[in-house]
Amino acid sequence: MQEILLFLISSLALTLMPGPDILFVVNQSLDKKKNGIITSLGLCTGLIFHTMFLVFGLSALIESNNDLITFLKYFGTMYLFYLAYLEIKSENKVNTNLNSKLFLRGLYMNLINPKVLIFFIAYFPNFLFSDTLKISNQFLLLGFVFIFQALLVFISVSLISNKLIKYISMDAKNISLKYFKSLIFIIIGLLILIWISLDLNLYICMQLVYN
Repeated sequence: MQEILLFLISSLALTLMPGPDILFVVNQSLDKKKNGIITSLGLCTGLIFHTMFLVFGLSALIESNNDLITFLKYFGTMYLFYLAYLEIKSENKVNTNLNSKLFLRGLYMNLINPKVLIFFIAYFPNFLFSDTLKISNQFLLLGFVFIFQALLVFISVSLISNKLIKYISMDAKNISLKYFKSLIFIIIGLLILIWISLDLNLYICMQLVYN
């Protein structure tokens, strides 16, 4: 079981690294900590789907389809820019469907991020821990461990982010918060675009080397 403990420790370190999911949780936590928690539940529900893809072997099929991966990258970027637009246009009024929207935003954010899928394929096989247990069952257990720690990290980030925003004056928060949230969405989208560009440059270099 040393492999599982090592998997848990390394997963915690990776989840805590600044990235799109962490920024997304921080962004949704600025208004209310509950918003960040609901978003975290959506993100981790997406991780359940990725785990199932891995268990049933669908991840490898999706990863081999370069056109689908590229589409997901660009679609994800456009979706984040759309969320940024919604934040700028939003008004300070009660939304009775907010909880479900936040959950779905978290879910969509995770599912349309192909980097999560590729990460699962590359990362999980390194921590297979049994010669007798089915590989699919080992993936399932590792997926549960990863989802559990990710949920704890995301909820903790939600609580801390909401505490920090309270140090900002109310006037400043009311005026600039939605623009700040919009900026974070744009930054996440730009990070994904940079990642796409790096992937394309790497692909071109490989083509030049092997042709």
